[in-house]
Amino acid sequence: MPNVSRIMGFRPMKHVNGSPYNGQANIYYVPASDATPLFVGDPVKLAADANSDGFPQCIKATAGAAVLGVVVGIINTKFDPVAGRMSTGSVLLDTPVYRPAMTGQYVLVCDAPDVIYEVEAVTGSNATYSFALSDVGLNADLSVVTGSTVTGMSAAALNMATAAVTATLQFKIMGVVPRPDNELTGVNTKVLVKINNAQLSAGTGTAGL
Repeated sequence: MPNVSRIMGFRPMKHVNGSPYNGQANIYYVPASDATPLFVGDPVKLAADANSDGFPQCIKATAGAAVLGVVVGIINTKFDPVAGRMSTGSVLLDTPVYRPAMTGQYVLVCDAPDVIYEVEAVTGSNATYSFALSDVGLNADLSVVTGSTVTGMSAAALNMATAAVTATLQFKIMGVVPRPDNELTGVNTKVLVKINNAQLSAGTGTAGL
């Protein structure tokens, strides 16, 4: 039967050498001036300057732009990672976890350029795409869709409408997720990718095959 569509953004799985991803991340700050909500699983890019505490700033990545990494955690606005304390008031635990628009907030970013991610292959604005094994080795940009403020889930996916050998495309397709519930070809296929055009690597990516 066809794969079920479960778009949840980019999920770190392992490193290129096969070692498991163990949750490593760095702290970045999303400036209050940024009007785009940010969700766990969203790719991000560096923004200009650092915040007042010296942390580098990032914003949601756009299609075609070099990628810093992927958000793997949202730090509650009541938590201060600089002073290591919590501000007054309670934390609402039953609300979706995401960074709202126009909110200055710290996020955790998996920014290692060699990490391989699981993501769903789509076309256009998250329309279904019939994946073929010949797509492995190509490069593609991300599908920029806003996540759900109701569930807190990212809607980022891999836009196969952009798939080509072009070296500057954002992600390189490394294979298909080897899991019983994921058919290798057809619609809603979950694939393995790594950042190809990475801001923390030299150059602007390598050509696809």
